[in-house]
Amino acid sequence: MAPTFHSGAFIQQCFASHRLCLTLKKLAFPEKILLACTSCNMLHRLTVRALTTHAPAARATTEGAHGGDEAADCLRHCLAAHQAALGVREVDVLQDSVGLRCAECRRSYDLGVAAFETHQH
Repeated sequence: MAPTFHSGAFIQQCFASHRLCLTLKKLAFPEKILLACTSCNMLHRLTVRALTTHAPAARATTEGAHGGDEAADCLRHCLAAHQAALGVREVDVLQDSVGLRCAECRRSYDLGVAAFETHQH
């Protein structure tokens, strides 16, 4: 069995080197998100402590920002409807945060991360 690394350094390096290969693979709410990198063959498991979502600017005046269960429902819907369009837009291990964005519906998601784990698959 491959070792598990408990550091955000691996996802940070993955994002910096080949961000287009980093995709959302699985949701295990309320607190786990699995990201996969097809370039380095790594799986990054995030333990989420907070999730918020923001509507695109054109709809922001009517929808605004949502958190908690409402944000989780939006992310579930995005993943089910257009998984290939979901990508990682930001990784900040100093702030323990990861940003996702859906290219299809243009919604963005901000994740506060409690723990980063990486292993090879």
